[in-house]
Amino acid sequence: MNSDSPCLLLADAIQNELCRGICVSPDIMQYIMSVSGINSLESIRHSIVDETSSEGASLFELILFPDESFQIAIEGLIESFNYRKTDEKTICELLISRSLETILHFPGTGSMPVMIPPESIQTVISRLNISRKTDARIIESLHRFSEEPLRTRCKIRLRNSRWIHSESHIRLLQEIIEKCIHQTNSFIEYLDVTLEFLSDPHPESDVKLALSAEKDRLIHLLDMADRQDHLLRTSPMEAIMLQGVRVVSIDRDNIINRIHILDHILRE
Repeated sequence: MNSDSPCLLLADAIQNELCRGICVSPDIMQYIMSVSGINSLESIRHSIVDETSSEGASLFELILFPDESFQIAIEGLIESFNYRKTDEKTICELLISRSLETILHFPGTGSMPVMIPPESIQTVISRLNISRKTDARIIESLHRFSEEPLRTRCKIRLRNSRWIHSESHIRLLQEIIEKCIHQTNSFIEYLDVTLEFLSDPHPESDVKLALSAEKDRLIHLLDMADRQDHLLRTSPMEAIMLQGVRVVSIDRDNIINRIHILDHILRE
């Protein structure tokens, strides 16, 4: 394979990110300790190197999940070349053939070198979505109305999201980019909320009506949270259970924030 082959270039870049050492986040470390019952470097090592352990494979997939800095590092190559599904397979085979090793750094516990199993490499490649394309009109809007590093972060989110590529959705994203991207400090959150909304089918054919219906649904959920909180304050849990009331976990702050974002989008 030619040394300047797009697949070889991207394989080299991915290898560099995987092998430069991975700092396990405190959240993932807490998950490992609380859910898996693993609480020492030696027990982590034992679980990870055990090829018969499904738990070890799951830990690897969690630890190696490509974060934003990983994806930013390779975004230039992904944008420069028109990678296809077959290229994903080629890149995966290249990396597996190299028997990659990295160092895992666990907060407050220590570090250890590990070989990256082939199945984990396959999972990393699939999560990078290198062959998924974003409509050229949205990319053009990003280039017209945004600057780096925000532009690259938006491209990564657009490619990673499974939003439904319809004409009305494309127009909505163009409009949001043009009118809301000046909200530099919060635009990523605007984009995340919009892409999550656009990833699900909605009965309304008009996207603005669908956005309004989603806002109403969230307001109803907030009202339900208020009623539920009142019930929990005024009645013992035994009485609530006897009434057959199902208590659900509702993140009020998250819902309020999503309502504000949808309201802003609808006003623009």
